[in-house]
Amino acid sequence: MKKQMIVWKLNEVMARQRIKNKDLAAFLGIDENSVSRLRKTDEMPRLTGERLNGLCVALGCQPGDLIVFIPDDEANPRQDTPQQMGLLPGLNQGTLKTAKPNMQSLAA
Repeated sequence: MKKQMIVWKLNEVMARQRIKNKDLAAFLGIDENSVSRLRKTDEMPRLTGERLNGLCVALGCQPGDLIVFIPDDEANPRQDTPQQMGLLPGLNQGTLKTAKPNMQSLAA
């Protein structure tokens, strides 16, 4: 079985807040069956920014409450990180280097 790295938690958030499919559907202006499909999946569905925004407003949550990234080192023993592949040469694994702004270029 393929392990997931991004988990969709709409069902959990709706259950915790005791929100019914029909109420969320009415708020979003979509069919109740659409909410049911969104709720039943564990995988991150394809959503427009507008739909994700609507979910967050309706549920009073942040996008990070609906999606969770779970690193899965066991399922992917290869270490082909973007840094190791040379795609992000300015970044060290686990740390981001922040550039200090050049004050002269900001003043221009």
